[in-house]
Amino acid sequence: MKLIFAVVNKDDSHAVSRTLTKNGFYATKLASTGGFLSSGNTTFMICTQDSKVDIVIELIAAVQQAAGH
Repeated sequence: MKLIFAVVNKDDSHAVSRTLTKNGFYATKLASTGGFLSSGNTTFMICTQDSKVDIVIELIAAVQQAAGH
């Protein structure tokens, strides 16, 4: 098992959460604040099997790319 910490823009939080859930992954969400300009972020903690780590990363990256980040 692996634990993934993913920090995403707060504007993308809902889309990332929805995408993960739709694909069978569950996460704990934590509100967080970045150091630069105190921008709002969401930190996702996702526990998954070793073989599925790349899938989780690809799902999150796809949401970020679709949002233009």
